[in-house]
Amino acid sequence: MAVISPRFSNERLKHYPHMFPLDIKIWERFLDLHGSQFTGFDYDVKVGRGSSIEPETPDNFARMQAILSKFRIDVVGFDASTIYVIEVKPDASTIAIGQVVSYINLFQRDFNPKVPIRGVVVTDRELPDIRYLTNEYNIDYYVV
Repeated sequence: MAVISPRFSNERLKHYPHMFPLDIKIWERFLDLHGSQFTGFDYDVKVGRGSSIEPETPDNFARMQAILSKFRIDVVGFDASTIYVIEVKPDASTIAIGQVVSYINLFQRDFNPKVPIRGVVVTDRELPDIRYLTNEYNIDYYVV
């Protein structure tokens, strides 16, 4: 079983793995407002088993496929008692909710943490239906 812990502090970085420029702007606003509530973060956390690799696949391609075919959590946050699976997305919609729900389940299976896991959507625009749905699924919803 893999162990996961924060590899990065709760402050801004020069580079965020797997994040696009719009995601970074949203994430840095979130960090400025809420980063101190966390002990640290990890970025681009892979979960899931990925796709099956054919036996004749050359080693270099098999390694790439093993990494690239897994699901990728934007951010995993940590505090003293909880792990947070965080999806950062401009105009977050139902897709973000589905990602968070799926990633929580895969994270639980793959890492089996001994503390609770909480889902988080961080976005840049309030959508009333998404606020309603995140409440229904017990997912934190930040608009920054």
